[in-house]
Amino acid sequence: MEPFRFRDLCKPPFDMGCDPAYFYESRIHGEALARLLYVVADGGMGIGVLTGEIGSGKTMMLGVLRERVPRDRYRLISIPTAKFLFTDLLREFVLQLGGNATAATGAYDVARAFEQALEERVLARGCHLVLVLDEAQFLDPGCLEELKCLTNITRGGRPALTLLLAGQPELRDHLRALPQVYQRIGMVYHLNRLAADEVPAYVEHRLAVAGARSVLSFAAACSEPLFEFSGGCPRQINRVCKLAVDRALMLDRQVVDAALVQAIIQDIRQQFG
Repeated sequence: MEPFRFRDLCKPPFDMGCDPAYFYESRIHGEALARLLYVVADGGMGIGVLTGEIGSGKTMMLGVLRERVPRDRYRLISIPTAKFLFTDLLREFVLQLGGNATAATGAYDVARAFEQALEERVLARGCHLVLVLDEAQFLDPGCLEELKCLTNITRGGRPALTLLLAGQPELRDHLRALPQVYQRIGMVYHLNRLAADEVPAYVEHRLAVAGARSVLSFAAACSEPLFEFSGGCPRQINRVCKLAVDRALMLDRQVVDAALVQAIIQDIRQQFG
């Protein structure tokens, strides 16, 4: 077998990006995706909520959702939120729909521009709008209440849009404190971490997507220290595995063993505490 080099990879196997090609359908992630797809397909559930700890794969999940939603029936637009005002969000919705809100100066004008874009760019084409807001824990209560009102928009007696909110666990607490919003939620799901027995398959999956499985492997004994360190958090697994692959390249190794993984973990703990 030839020495392993970067040229053997079609892409880095453990980078921190959210490329949907790397999506690993674990038991919990598969269930979350199925529920999100159900909320979208139903079209009348108002608001769907996905929560999860940092690094659990929420943003990756939303990218996969975008790929799997039929484009001839749904228009999906996504925004990584921050402390936006509701009017700013509406402007962004209009922009992503291909409408024009540049002349709108007040909240009423922006709302009218959104309704026009919704009608012309979505409903007139026989589609349903799906608004996806990531990092929604940053939205203030007033903005959440105004977003809830968008689910009142109907056409022909059917809701015109579905709102999906994704965020860290505190998002649930924010929503519970707003009964008028919480009662509009049709689905809430918490994205837990990978189980210990899923870690080996997760690592193998990412190697396969990167085209590295035939030239690089992780020894079975790596799974235990990976799970012990990460607790099943995909981002933390990637963090260790990326460094392990880089170290294997430097040492011309084609098998990452448990000793190498443990050395990486020890170094991370020493450097980051």
